[in-house]
Amino acid sequence: MKAIDCQRARELMMRQVDGVITPEEQTALEAHLRQCPRCQQDFTDIQHTKEVTNAMKKELLPDMAWDEYWQHVYNRLERGIAWILISVGLILILGYAAVDFLREVVFNPQMGLMERIGITSLVVGSIVLLISVIREKLMTRKVDKYREIQR
Repeated sequence: MKAIDCQRARELMMRQVDGVITPEEQTALEAHLRQCPRCQQDFTDIQHTKEVTNAMKKELLPDMAWDEYWQHVYNRLERGIAWILISVGLILILGYAAVDFLREVVFNPQMGLMERIGITSLVVGSIVLLISVIREKLMTRKVDKYREIQR
């Protein structure tokens, strides 16, 4: 029987835990473990980790958790589709409003130039400000570290 080093012993420990060790390797590992307290501790830790992970697999996701997981996936899909439909609707409505605005205000020869410039500036500025505030709120919502804190 040939003596093994700690590196080889760790390899054999993993084979032992996985249940694929040969009898010769088992004998070499046992001989090394009798002489090396550090490897004994490592082997105990590996066995404990294997036991814990085996126990976790049984309780990892019961059927109820899978149902809840898929419900969340469907909720996210539904919300994504809803946002797309809302966006398309807003684009259509705002497009119609923009054409109507251009027809009634900008290209209206009965209004004075200063009135058309003033109304156009007011509307465009309001839209830009609204979009800026909404965009900022959405962006800071994702990274706001105080979001979860309640007063």
